Amino acid sequence: MRPGIHSHPVPGLVSGPARVRALQLLSCAAVAWAGLAADTSTDPRLQFAEAAFEMIRPAMQPASPANIGAAMDLAGEGLSRIEVIVRRNESMDQIFRRLELSMQDLAALRAMRGLKSMIDRLKPGEMLTLKHRDGELVGLERKLSASETLRVEREEGAGFVANVEEVPLTRVPVTVHGRVRSSLFQAAAAAGLGDATARSLADMFGWDIDFAMDLRAGDEFTVTYERLSRDGVFVRDGDILAARFVNQGRRFEAVRFMGVDGKPGFYTPEGRSLRKAFLKAPLEFTSISTGFGSAEMHPILNMMRIHKGIDYRAPTGTPVRAIGDGKVAYRGNKGGYGNVLEIQHGGGIVTRYGHLSRFEGEIGSGDAVKQGDVVGYVGMTGLATGPHLHFEFLVRGQQKNPQSVIKESASPQLDIALQVEFDRQTAPLLASLSGAPLPSPSIAPPSLRPVAGSHSVSSR
Repeated sequence: MRPGIHSHPVPGLVSGPARVRALQLLSCAAVAWAGLAADTSTDPRLQFAEAAFEMIRPAMQPASPANIGAAMDLAGEGLSRIEVIVRRNESMDQIFRRLELSMQDLAALRAMRGLKSMIDRLKPGEMLTLKHRDGELVGLERKLSASETLRVEREEGAGFVANVEEVPLTRVPVTVHGRVRSSLFQAAAAAGLGDATARSLADMFGWDIDFAMDLRAGDEFTVTYERLSRDGVFVRDGDILAARFVNQGRRFEAVRFMGVDGKPGFYTPEGRSLRKAFLKAPLEFTSISTGFGSAEMHPILNMMRIHKGIDYRAPTGTPVRAIGDGKVAYRGNKGGYGNVLEIQHGGGIVTRYGHLSRFEGEIGSGDAVKQGDVVGYVGMTGLATGPHLHFEFLVRGQQKNPQSVIKESASPQLDIALQVEFDRQTAPLLASLSGAPLPSPSIAPPSLRPVAGSHSVSSR
């Protein structure tokens, strides 16, 4: 511990010195036991309890910012270091007021470019470390992630300077194998994968495999991914590097590669992107109640109709996702569709999402959406007898079978100029799926980067 910096508990808890003092007083009170017991007019146990409590009452008072400051002044430096556990729904304003810290200092921090979101988006249970002198903020530390820590310091004559210290995690590539018995998540857990990695695996192959309808007992997967650790202690799963999935005898393989846009993507061994123009389905559903082209008696209109879309049965409130990139062409109520959203895609294609219980946020006409964005939630508005999503694919105004259009949507091929580099980087990862040795763990040195990208960020 550096001279002049003292560690104190969270206000509201009895401090260490107070506990020691309380024990000392209890020891002194015990010496008086014999005398109290000699007086038979009153229960000696009651007298002892009352006397002991009165003796230790001052020492049991919770520490407060005021008496903490006083203790620091006695120490000579007047510098306090406080560790605060964030309470539920607690804001930084409330913490500063609770600790009687300068609100002007907090305003100065928020005025610093790039810093406001780092100090305002607090999570219940996380710990903040604050240093102050007589209520004036001297420093603040907050853990942003498993590998990043925000450090704010007051520099003489320069105001506050904020940096993010990054201690990269050790990335150890491992390969695991699993077999589906009942669900993908159970099989992934049995293989040692976390739920987030299982979801990533499903997302990777989601354009080719419908994990709600196509998954079968006996399907197999092999995954090479990174396990992240610090000082030999596991932190969490990292990125999937390569994967193989065998679904009903059909084999699919994918490998991670950084594209020309600097964003990672998954590609087939031949260099074709797994990402297709459209998702296999716009939601996680329990079943298809009515397929495209079915002749059915409408339960409300009581007449035969040819069904021009797909009805996905799912509980009310199930998120509905945009099946591809595009712009919202219509949002509102449209007769039997109830609450309906229409998205305009390229090539004269429109997708329609009907019977929604509600829309997502303030999404409206003209807004851009990305593939996979939540746009609404399953309901039973309009002419519907139960909660489901009515989904349509319109090509130049004509309703087409969504499953056929999606299946025919092309995957972009990797640029020929990148093919050699792609083959060089991905060959060992693809080989790992067949048991080949994996590369050594990567360990990078710690680094410090100024907030907002400047050399120093000052509040003055």
